[in-house]
Amino acid sequence: MKKLNTSFMSSFLTAILIFSSGNAFAGVVAIVNKANVSADKVTIGKLYTGEAKSWSDGSSAKLYDLSGEAEREAFCQSYTGKSAGAIKSTWVQAVFSGRGVPPKVLDSDADVKSEVAKDKNAVGYVNESNVDGSVRAVR
Repeated sequence: MKKLNTSFMSSFLTAILIFSSGNAFAGVVAIVNKANVSADKVTIGKLYTGEAKSWSDGSSAKLYDLSGEAEREAFCQSYTGKSAGAIKSTWVQAVFSGRGVPPKVLDSDADVKSEVAKDKNAVGYVNESNVDGSVRAVR
């Protein structure tokens, strides 16, 4: 019983930290290049789970992740319905079997936004407050 309570409390505290972080992580949004007008939330979720590898026009998608765990968790939950750990496990299996390449990890919103703005097939995520006219947010 004590182990169950400890496990429950650990999960509960983690959830509180993630969801009570206010604007820092609650406003994570996917971004695509302005030229990509067909991207939608469902397709982006499938790209990040490995269920899809390309956009509706057949062009290969280039994925970017942020290095921050809380941001990644918020994005994964919102766009894939899965935890960041589950998504990571999916990518480890894909790499091991030769079926995929995981998203490139970048250190900052500015780095992700810059890469996405340069490549019409790129997708990433940033804090919503950092979205500007150089990219398109997909909610």
